Amino acid sequence: MRSTDRWLFPFAVVMVGTPLLGVLLLRRRFAVITVAGASMEPACRHGDRLLVRRLGRGGDTGVQRGEIVVATWRPPSGAPAGETARVTAGVTAGETAGVPAGVSIGARHHRMIKRVVAGPGDPVPAGLGPALAAEARKPVPRDRFVVLGDNSAHSHDSRHTGYVERGDILGVVIRRLEPRR
Repeated sequence: MRSTDRWLFPFAVVMVGTPLLGVLLLRRRFAVITVAGASMEPACRHGDRLLVRRLGRGGDTGVQRGEIVVATWRPPSGAPAGETARVTAGVTAGETAGVPAGVSIGARHHRMIKRVVAGPGDPVPAGLGPALAAEARKPVPRDRFVVLGDNSAHSHDSRHTGYVERGDILGVVIRRLEPRR
């Protein structure tokens, strides 16, 4: 390598690496999720692509009542162990065996898309079903949320699983994207 090449090499690495660094930083901050199921209709329909702002790791939740969030799906308490095993056995977004409507299945994660109806300090709404019946009107604990699907007849949500922990929330939906062509 000539002396001028040695000087240009680090500069060339930075110029080539900068767009890649930008893409990596954007992927850490945003995600694109595809809706599977009818639990959030009419706000989000099966096949919609959503841009999600990932939550930071700090104390600020960045989640407000009324927002749509993407969170880790948990089986209902008391569900048989086989239910979880069947879901993790590689169900794709188009299959529904063992996966409730509205759950988007990724390669490693089981996600649900729901609307936040109560956050830390808000009263738990009454009439939410067995999972939160004893908590009605009590304040939602710190770092917990109550989430519901807009289409309750097709939704697996806090009525079945209870609170969603802040650490289980991937992010907040910012907007619907144009469908893939």
